[in-house]
Amino acid sequence: MSCLELRDVTKGYDGLPVLSGASARFDAGRAHVVMGPSGAGKTTVLRLLAGLEEPDAGEVVRPAGTRLAMTFQEDRLLDNLTATANIRLPHGRLRGDELASFLELEREALHAVGLPVDARPVRELSGGQRRRVAILRCVLAPANVLIFDEPLKGMDEKTVRQVMGYVLPRLTGRTVLWVTHDERERGLFERPVLWTVRGGCVLRATM
Repeated sequence: MSCLELRDVTKGYDGLPVLSGASARFDAGRAHVVMGPSGAGKTTVLRLLAGLEEPDAGEVVRPAGTRLAMTFQEDRLLDNLTATANIRLPHGRLRGDELASFLELEREALHAVGLPVDARPVRELSGGQRRRVAILRCVLAPANVLIFDEPLKGMDEKTVRQVMGYVLPRLTGRTVLWVTHDERERGLFERPVLWTVRGGCVLRATM
């Protein structure tokens, strides 16, 4: 799979520039940790790469065959559905044995991150539980590019260890864009590519 790219991208909102001629190549099959101050444009970069925003100028390259899943800063769950139904949303065409296998995988995933398997709608779950549902929906999606916008925000250290113990092995070989404010999260990944968004640019850190 080829790289995701920003090519001389400019983007602003209500006349205020966010990105100014930003260029970046995100190598396929690698974990990319994106950091930077609040308001610098990290979420804008993710939304452009995901196709949720269009650049004012420049080009965003998403190669043919890109299948993308995203965890937003807001959980973006369907409140009236259960956790299992929310996680299963990207798998609507599964039937028979394939569906049964996925349901078993889903139950194992929920238990692994400390979530119950029951009939409650997600509106009755705590904020931290809802966050874990959103992360699992992304990780278990049939996607080769996974985008995470501050996915661990508000989680205590014990929960982070539990969640990442399940998540990390399932990121191997996939292209991961992981936005965070927390320096400690870069240490969750083995040799991630580090990026900083600042001054309208997307800069690859030199090692």
